[in-house]
Amino acid sequence: MAKRPKVVLDEPSGTIWPENFNLLSQKTSSKLLPVLEVIGTGSPQSAVLSCHCSYLAIVTRGEDASILLFIVSMTEKKFYLLKKINALCTALTFHPYQENTLILASASCKVYRINVDDGSVIPMEGHTSPAEAIQLGARSPLVITHNAHEVLLWSWPSVSLTSRMRHDETVTVVWAGHVWQRDELVVSFINGSVLIWVSHTRNIQVHIEPPKGLDFDFKAFVLSRGGEWLVGGGKSHLLVTYSLISRSVAQVVQLPASCSDVYQPVFLPSVHPNYSQVLALLNSTGVLNIIDFTTATKLKTIRSQRFNIDMVNVSDDGNFLAVTFANCITKIYAVRALFPEDPKNVSIPQITKEEVAFKIVEKREKEEREEEIRRRDRRKKTMELQELLDKNKWYKILQEFNSYPEKYRHLIWLSMLEVPRNYSVFSSLLDKGTHTSFEGLQEVLQLSDGTLLRTLQGTLSCLAHWAPFLSSVEYLPEFVFPFVKMFHSNRLLCFEVTVTIIMNWCNLWFEFWPKPGITVLNVVEQIVCEVDPTLLAHLTMLKVTAEDYAWSLLTTAFSKVLSTSDWLVLWDHILSNQLSFLPCVTAAFTLRSRKTLFTCSDANEVKMYYCQESWVPIKQVLDKAYVLHSKLSEASLPKNIFGTFTPVPRNGLPLFSIGPRDARHEEIENMEREFSQLHLRTQHPSQRGSAPGAVHQEKEEDMVYMVGRDELQKQEDECLDSILKLRKRHLASTLPEKENSSNSRTRSSSHKKQA
Repeated sequence: MAKRPKVVLDEPSGTIWPENFNLLSQKTSSKLLPVLEVIGTGSPQSAVLSCHCSYLAIVTRGEDASILLFIVSMTEKKFYLLKKINALCTALTFHPYQENTLILASASCKVYRINVDDGSVIPMEGHTSPAEAIQLGARSPLVITHNAHEVLLWSWPSVSLTSRMRHDETVTVVWAGHVWQRDELVVSFINGSVLIWVSHTRNIQVHIEPPKGLDFDFKAFVLSRGGEWLVGGGKSHLLVTYSLISRSVAQVVQLPASCSDVYQPVFLPSVHPNYSQVLALLNSTGVLNIIDFTTATKLKTIRSQRFNIDMVNVSDDGNFLAVTFANCITKIYAVRALFPEDPKNVSIPQITKEEVAFKIVEKREKEEREEEIRRRDRRKKTMELQELLDKNKWYKILQEFNSYPEKYRHLIWLSMLEVPRNYSVFSSLLDKGTHTSFEGLQEVLQLSDGTLLRTLQGTLSCLAHWAPFLSSVEYLPEFVFPFVKMFHSNRLLCFEVTVTIIMNWCNLWFEFWPKPGITVLNVVEQIVCEVDPTLLAHLTMLKVTAEDYAWSLLTTAFSKVLSTSDWLVLWDHILSNQLSFLPCVTAAFTLRSRKTLFTCSDANEVKMYYCQESWVPIKQVLDKAYVLHSKLSEASLPKNIFGTFTPVPRNGLPLFSIGPRDARHEEIENMEREFSQLHLRTQHPSQRGSAPGAVHQEKEEDMVYMVGRDELQKQEDECLDSILKLRKRHLASTLPEKENSSNSRTRSSSHKKQA
């Protein structure tokens, strides 16, 4: 059996013995064997690979306690001593696309840029304590070095210090890196929190909190090769995945039993078509597990019976993996041998220096051009959409076809309501969590759809955080539910649509809380009385008020009495007309239900009818509502009290100022209501029709009217007399006595003449 090739670092230079090793020829097998071993002369040591597999850097201690930096040439199959270092090496890495450039951090707080070919050194000074890690991206124009309390950014290739980011010393920095795909700087901490900066502004953009309930120290983080995931772990068998695109914690994965904790995670290159995301996890016991990140299953395990693994690194081209053991031996494994099966016809694209340099130089100009093109396209699409969603054009279609097209109804409603999409405002309300008034919503509604329930609960909570008064409105869930059901895929739209509808169509509902909307109910009752007084007399005889029929329709947004398709058609018309159209629809439904209501023998039957799906055609209800809205008098339908439509302002929320009025206003409103009803009862029979027993009832109503009128006239006369007497007393007290006496004589003489 042929011996494996070895490199023994016991002299300044030498060759690998024997020379017959080939990483590409290695295939997967049940027993994983290294293809090359590098034997050091003492500890400590560390191993780093270049992405082009040209060099392997080894730092080890010499016999005279000196720190030696060896370079192993993988292509020439030779090694040589590059430098003697005065201080311990704390971090070491090759530049991703310049394989002859090595960056080394030492315990002297300095960082060095070393040319592997000629041994030239450029110092990089700036750290106040030794750098613990060095991070570079394949296409990144930055070099990032950091320790527990500071992060330094160096420009490349000038290696000049461009920025120093300090943080609270009570929280330890664990990892820092540059996501060149989105030009973002990411820093993660020992408590699991992650901060994201936009690199060219250095302003804090996002703070991602760790998952609640996890209480352990994070020891290591690693960025996925695509820049979309950040994976972290520590003294736990759990692995936390952060999504840097959605800026949140994506998932918490439980590792296999052999992965007791996470000491160093490394993403392997994508060399296998069936394993796109593979993670090499080193734990504190020195065992290396190869994990399929997508399924959290173990593929291979690398361990030694006698010595722990100290460090792991992988070449970016996907050819080999370097593993350093505690006995100062570094073993090289072929990456393709780590998978259960051999990858077929897989090639990793190489990155040349010229390509990266071009991307760095042209990056800003290209991004600006692309952004300008995107802005121009957005403006064009916005103009086209505004023209497409013009209210006047769509209203003609509504009148012709009686409903909006189902395919475009979602957009048409949003256009009608002029929804602003205030993401930042909504996010601040959403961060407040579930409101205490809606924590037990499941027990009340008993929805089987958990997603819909959470959306409804979140919408109601945001409404309560915006307007605390709404948390006491018991019918709010029933009213909001049908709108949430329509827009449940977007919580922001659910919230803004309901806010717009409440501020416009419900602005008279809360005047005399906790009583129902007196003003709206009065209007509906007056409409029914003016059109069909016989029906109103029948409902009155059954002791049914507008609160029993009109209020039930309004507070459920007609969702109880209409099917889903009819409900959508109805709200097509409500949202497209004036705000005063809603009470006309409410009255029209009652008028179209005339025959059914006359069959009811008591109030409970009427209430039951308004709590179940009706068989009245929605087209008949709408036709009647349009007739009522166009022909009713201003006395029965005062359209001005409903106001005009006002959309939600952009970048803000309207002030909720439509709560209960003062008690004095309530008393005045009740008096006005009584006189209004009195006026309706005393109308001429020709105007309001006749009913059985109307003659006797009219006499009684006339008597009530006469008594009320006389009493009011008497009160007005007494009030005027009192004011006149007070005025005379005031004048008498202000005039001089002589003038008063002369005036009295003049008045007495004039009276005598008149006599």
